[in-house]
Amino acid sequence: MPTIASSVVPPPKSWDEFEDITLSAAKLRWGSTDFQRHGRTGQKQDGIDVFGHDDDDRHIGVQCKNTVGGISFAVIEDEVANAEKFDPPLDRVYIATTAPRDAPLQRKVRILSEARRQEGKFRVGILFWDDLCQDLATDDDVFFAHYPQFRGKVDEARIHDRALYDQMIGLLQTDGVIGFLDRNNMAGFSFPRAKFDPLWEFFYEWNHPEREFLSPELEALRKALWEKTDTYTTLLATETFATEMSADRHWVPPEWEIEQPERFWRVVGNFHDLAAEIVKLHADFVRVGKKQLIAGVD
Repeated sequence: MPTIASSVVPPPKSWDEFEDITLSAAKLRWGSTDFQRHGRTGQKQDGIDVFGHDDDDRHIGVQCKNTVGGISFAVIEDEVANAEKFDPPLDRVYIATTAPRDAPLQRKVRILSEARRQEGKFRVGILFWDDLCQDLATDDDVFFAHYPQFRGKVDEARIHDRALYDQMIGLLQTDGVIGFLDRNNMAGFSFPRAKFDPLWEFFYEWNHPEREFLSPELEALRKALWEKTDTYTTLLATETFATEMSADRHWVPPEWEIEQPERFWRVVGNFHDLAAEIVKLHADFVRVGKKQLIAGVD
């Protein structure tokens, strides 16, 4: 599945839109909501369009240059000189540009930054369009706020499947009914009937068109898991009974081991084999769901 980070994102033509994108990228890059745009059209900005503080309380300024065709080192030097006037003084200054990455230019900026560090002045960096896109890609909501046209049918399908996935793993929890299936010994030992309530709910509610996944792999696993659950709950209904002590506890009657040993061990074996298959299918479902819906990889 294509990801935002791997997509070709067109830079904006509007300088105002570019400053908004740079502001969003700065908040994500430095993990701070403190960043804001500086001033408004017509006001003196002292070489800074976006400013704020990072988690280390460093005062950071960003100058935006909507220069798709490239940016010269001379322009960077001019903007750095302008940023010297910013009050209060800055700890870091970055030039954000819509231009693609340029290794020779990066080297010049590194040398300039180191020379300034030795002089006790703020350091300098450059953020190319690729860098800004990588920042936006760390938050889908922020990215789509700037590029709603990228939220296509594939994304809607993923949203649909993610909602179903969350519901299903919330019902069939590893530390809930799935873990109980994995640990429970059906060989004549009683169990609380309520422990299987999530499994019964899955059987009754999860074989409808509304609960089908759009992902073929996830849907195949859901269907296989439901079919095994169908078989398991049928065994529960026909081969387990309330104990003499409590109607809320059931078991495979232990007297069968003596009176009907063939039936007893066949039923117990079926329960244990089905439980193992359900546990494995559930683990496969969780892993595929995490890969497709959380990591975003086919």
